Amino acid sequence: MKENIKLKKIYEKTFQKKERVRETDEFREVLTKIKWSGKNILDVGCGTGELAYLIAKKGGNVKGIDYSKNGIDIAKKKYQHPNLSYELTDVSKQISGEYDVIISIGTLEHMDRPFLMLKKFKNHLSSNGKIIITSPNWTNTRGLILMTLKLLFDAPITLADLHYFTPIDFVKWGQKLDMNLTWKTIEHSWGNGDKLIIDLKQRLPKIFNDMNINDKQQKVNLFLKWINQKVLPIIKSTKENGAIGIYILSKKR
Repeated sequence: MKENIKLKKIYEKTFQKKERVRETDEFREVLTKIKWSGKNILDVGCGTGELAYLIAKKGGNVKGIDYSKNGIDIAKKKYQHPNLSYELTDVSKQISGEYDVIISIGTLEHMDRPFLMLKKFKNHLSSNGKIIITSPNWTNTRGLILMTLKLLFDAPITLADLHYFTPIDFVKWGQKLDMNLTWKTIEHSWGNGDKLIIDLKQRLPKIFNDMNINDKQQKVNLFLKWINQKVLPIIKSTKENGAIGIYILSKKR
């Protein structure tokens, strides 16, 4: 990943501090999507190994790969299982083996060429294989606010994302890959509720500071109060407006 070198530094620092990169319901949701027992699984961007370990406990044979040495070192110490192995590698350079399932949690948005990576994943699937991807979703109140700042004012709304996906991207990719797609979004409170207010209360002042705009905390508070009182009460949770998208691409039989 040539263009996103800083991402590796961010993750190395995060894993060294033993912080979680993002705390959502992603793992729990992914674990319910298929029967893992007896399947060969590749976890791309496994981080510190928690999801790989949980899948191994369900009977899956899992190989976790990551390009963060700190992440892999922690995984090997903290999450051990007879069905689980780890490898320090850069997925953009090599993948070996054939798998029933390839999963990648919150990584595709950081990759230079996401479609080519999905195509690469497909080439390493068994005949009935699946690709399971999660990624931030921007078709919600949070996304509309932050993308307005990014696209109109070049605001730095995330640390290292290169892409800002919506389900539209995955629908198109599924067609180009000739794979079946099922999808849903989760974390609706983060997209349109209480978590949104908490997130933006912290995030917006940092964005304005990075833009060298004078302190706007009072106006941020006023804006979020208006969103909370006048917008969120009438926004209903729908399939497409959660803050995290979960996408399953399946080989056609």
